[in-house]
Amino acid sequence: MKNPRLSSKAVLLHSTNFRESSLIVTFFSQDFGLIKLVAKGAKLKNSKFSNIKVPGATFKIEFGGRSELKNLYTCETIGSLIIKESNFKIYLYLNELILKTLELEAPMRLIFNDLINLFKELETVKDPLEKELKLRRFEYGLIVELGYEFSLMDDNIGRKIEGSKFYEFVPNRGFQETYKKGNNTCSGITIINFNNGIIENDQAKQYLKYIMKSSLDSISNKPLNSSKFFKLKKDAS
Repeated sequence: MKNPRLSSKAVLLHSTNFRESSLIVTFFSQDFGLIKLVAKGAKLKNSKFSNIKVPGATFKIEFGGRSELKNLYTCETIGSLIIKESNFKIYLYLNELILKTLELEAPMRLIFNDLINLFKELETVKDPLEKELKLRRFEYGLIVELGYEFSLMDDNIGRKIEGSKFYEFVPNRGFQETYKKGNNTCSGITIINFNNGIIENDQAKQYLKYIMKSSLDSISNKPLNSSKFFKLKKDAS
């Protein structure tokens, strides 16, 4: 019986060399989640996959095959963003984040749609704190979708977070009231503001970044390091 072709909207996250002329490509797809495919002949000069490494591109892909590692048949560009140089590290970080936290072939349609929307929004946002807010909200949404939600309204024993108190964050448990002030603690007002869509200053920005990184690192068990993990040319090759 002939294997059917599967299709989905997708973005490329990573690629590695495979044999002399091919690539193993990892896509984040709308309908199938993370998938690894063989793009046969992708390294050849006149390959039909010459568009595959364009940063910011969204594709419609078709794939299939009998083996566990399936073949990529078509890769049609259906959308593209011009990624500003100031946002390129963010783009790499988001790719790495998806790769390290999601399991293969586990559909995450909501996260896919949120990621595409975030890519688009980042290109129009000028205020640094607003950009940070969008990133942190995406990270929190990912944490929730993966089943590791922590409350932004109550502490780890169910008491309402109060603006006048101080809290430390404990991965997989949430916010714990503390009487110590330090780099890893923040006032309740920072948590309340974030829940209401506000990052009030640079100190709050750094703490919220620490919270999300701590939570995501505990999920993936591998510290995120986008500067070394994913090397993608700024221009299409």
